[in-house]
Amino acid sequence: MPDRLPEPSVRHILGGMKRIAMTRPPLPALPMSGGCHCGAVRYAITARPLAVNACHCDDCKRLAGGPFGLYLHVAKEALEISGGARDTFRRTGGSGNAIRIERCAACGTRMWHLPDVAPDLVILCAGTLDDSRWAIPTSHIFVEFAAADAAAAEDALAVEGFQTTRAAIWERFSEIYR
Repeated sequence: MPDRLPEPSVRHILGGMKRIAMTRPPLPALPMSGGCHCGAVRYAITARPLAVNACHCDDCKRLAGGPFGLYLHVAKEALEISGGARDTFRRTGGSGNAIRIERCAACGTRMWHLPDVAPDLVILCAGTLDDSRWAIPTSHIFVEFAAADAAAAEDALAVEGFQTTRAAIWERFSEIYR
């Protein structure tokens, strides 16, 4: 756990990222539901997520169309999918590992990533949740590529590159959401 931040509650860290004090909302009740933009693909998360992670790599920024990608790490067995067809494309992620990205075949919404190195894991795009207001990152990776105005909660793990393991990201989530 990082040391408490001195006053004021904003401080600059790697890549210009600031730390901010905040009160986190509680985790929502299970199951959590979500889907694509057109509604053809729907899903339910039936178990507690393993992490809420922000990735600031250039690939995730392009895929998200924003300053970072925001993802829930979910055990594959805890994702129940219903409805429409999905397209899958393969790419190499910022970590150097191969990943399959699934999106709705009808509207193109990017739904989740399936990393080859972790076949029991789904990296779900948080913006596809029906209610994503609670999804404040408990970890940030590739922070050296973060936008100049990027901010992280003071209790969030922030690392350059992906020099940590998923276990560290999951541990931070568990520490924050006991």
